Amino acid sequence: MVFNRNISLWAAQAITEIVSMSIPPINSLSAKDNSGSAVQLTIRYGPNANASTVSDYSETVIKAIMLKAGVSSLLITSTARTATDQARAMFNNLERKGVDHQKKLYGKYGDQVIDIYDEKKKSQASAEQIKNAMVNKINKIGPSRVSKHAADTSKLNVIDIAPSSIPENKRQKFAMEVKAEARVSKFIEPPKDPAYHIEIPQKAK
Repeated sequence: MVFNRNISLWAAQAITEIVSMSIPPINSLSAKDNSGSAVQLTIRYGPNANASTVSDYSETVIKAIMLKAGVSSLLITSTARTATDQARAMFNNLERKGVDHQKKLYGKYGDQVIDIYDEKKKSQASAEQIKNAMVNKINKIGPSRVSKHAADTSKLNVIDIAPSSIPENKRQKFAMEVKAEARVSKFIEPPKDPAYHIEIPQKAK
């Protein structure tokens, strides 16, 4: 009986842990394809993507692209960023891609933040020390000057989509449909950016 009771307690604890887990937001959107058949389009958000900063209008634009490209599901990995978020993203990409690669992606203000990374890295500072120094530089320059991810979300939504979340045989078509979408003002794709970087100006209210 003790054995059964322990099993019951363990099961109850396991269920509690599962229920309390943080589950990324998922937005399922219904649409119709060219034949008029109903299609379920799913937009998922990763742990570093703030779904609340993406407008219904932007999701409608993404949905239209998905429908034309035949993509039923995708993962948004980044949206609006704080200075801390921006420093983390830049640090991670610099670690993976290197200084020269990332300087091709950013403008003069972003390059100043990259220079801080390079300087601190060469002085053998810790990862946390490097990121803190990058945050300070971003705040000094002004986050929106460094990256559009820090822009006013009421005027511009900036969204990164994981290429790995789209079937390989549909990525070329997806990129083509993004480029053809008039409501997208800027698009950067791999290899220049590790993600599909999409900028959508918001409709004036």
